[in-house]
Amino acid sequence: MNNMKKYFFMSMGFLFLGIGILGYILPGLPGTIFLIIATSFFMKSNEKMYNWVISNPKFGKFVKKYLETNEIPRKIKIIAICSIIVFTSISMLYSGYGILFKVPVLIVSIWGIWFILSKKTG
Repeated sequence: MNNMKKYFFMSMGFLFLGIGILGYILPGLPGTIFLIIATSFFMKSNEKMYNWVISNPKFGKFVKKYLETNEIPRKIKIIAICSIIVFTSISMLYSGYGILFKVPVLIVSIWGIWFILSKKTG
């Protein structure tokens, strides 16, 4: 892999790692999915960071299990889908933004629910 591609993947890994860690702190922002994305980038660029994420005591087991089995536990599916519905509803009903905000939010929410339902249940 050339250096430019490696540094791009590493940069994206750190970006998604940061968002994923914020997801464990901020309500409404999912953390694990961003950590899975970060780990996917680190697999191609930085073995040390890949190992750090999958061996982290807080979230490593969830990320590693998903990468190995491509399954999402039923409880996590229910929590994730309910969270998407609640926060999308709040965004749609109480935001002062118009249709240019609401349509993309709705599309991303539907895509997220579809993605979660499309994965095997572990």
